[in-house]
Parts: sequence; structure tokens; C-alpha cells
Amino acid sequence: TNPDLSAFRSRGGKILMYHGWADTALTPLMSVDYYDKATQKNGASTPDFMRLFMVPGMFHCRGGVGVDRIDALTPLLNWVEGGTAPARIVAHRVEGGKVARSRPLCPYPKLAKYKGEGDSNDPANFTCTVPDAN
Repeated sequence: TNPDLSAFRSRGGKILMYHGWADTALTPLMSVDYYDKATQKNGASTPDFMRLFMVPGMFHCRGGVGVDRIDALTPLLNWVEGGTAPARIVAHRVEGGKVARSRPLCPYPKLAKYKGEGDSNDPANFTCTVPDAN
């Protein structure tokens, strides 16, 4: 609950959080609120060591109406060991043992926006953008 992550950051720590927007066990606004408080406390460079990925339609850890299969470990390892912060993570929805849909997850507050052409189940056809304030 403490948003002061300065000691963790000074040791080179990296945090990759994710939370389903359809989580009924814990409100997703808990993670958004914590991330916002951590950003306020740790400054504008917080994304250099901490990123939050919100998952549309995902329940608590898995399930729901959206994508819910996420490999968060590989992007975290690449960040810790290779210095490459995740600009997006691809998540999947599996139905009948096959991938039915794939979507990019963008670091909060960015959202995946469909480019308007191409297969809407192909994450390459989305960009990560900051939503309009309107």
C-alpha cells in the first residue's frame, strides 16, 4: 500500500502489474489508484521501473469476456535482464483450445486503439495511445 518505492527503485527493481477491468473480487480501480499514487510519489520517471497493464474484460487473474491469457514473466525478464521495458504485452483469448482473439495491452494510462483496417484480432493492427480527455 505504500507508494514510496524509492528504495526498491534504487536497488534496480522493476514492477510489472496487471489487473482485469472486469475483476469482481478486487476493484480494478485499486490498481489504478495505487499506480497513480506511486507516480505522484516517485515522479514522472516512474514508468522507468514500474508499469501497469489493465486487461479489458478479464476477471480476477483469468476468465471473463475479454483476453485473459497473459505472459507477464517474459516481458519482466527482458526488462530486468535486458533493460527493455515492455511497450506492450500481447494477451489472448483461448476458446476450444485455440486462440480466438489477440490484443495488445498497453502500459497505463495508454489504451490499445484499432488502426481502422486489417484483422481486428491481430494485435499488429492496434497502437498504444493516450486516451482523449473528452
